[in-house]
Amino acid sequence: MKKLKHWAVALACVATMGTASGCGSSLSIPDKFCQVPVEKSALSPLVPEGDALAQKYSEFQAQPGAACILSVDDHQVLSVNLLRWDHAPDPVNWKAVASPYKHAAKRDVSFPGGAVIGSDQAVVQANCDSPSAYMSFTFFFRGARVEESAGGYKKLQHFIDDFVPRETKKFDCTG
Repeated sequence: MKKLKHWAVALACVATMGTASGCGSSLSIPDKFCQVPVEKSALSPLVPEGDALAQKYSEFQAQPGAACILSVDDHQVLSVNLLRWDHAPDPVNWKAVASPYKHAAKRDVSFPGGAVIGSDQAVVQANCDSPSAYMSFTFFFRGARVEESAGGYKKLQHFIDDFVPRETKKFDCTG
């Protein structure tokens, strides 16, 4: 019986791979990233065409946080490092944070905190409900969907506005 289950799983995988690689269908956009739900409409503009989508989640041991990677055909498309800090945030010079990045600037975000968002990277500080805690996020966006233009930040910001509040809730930073 166990062998029959393995064959059924293998057959389902082969059928899925055949559907993904042929027949002109695009990748299935996951409904979770970094172990939190995400809106497909926020994630799909970041995901290029390809045959195989994979995610990796690595929880940090020394401090609450994680590193998350989304890859398409073994190429990193989106990576996020996030940390929860149990002290008040230091003041941030957002102009200095933005200066090394192309098309990056301080942007208004949908959650309490601040962010520098460019077309292919972002640095985010999300305030927790307690004034003595916050979360920091670093996003890297790569691949064919990056728009190297002054307005190219919009699709990354749309994802950040959806993702960050869910992740802060997961780490008991917000309610």
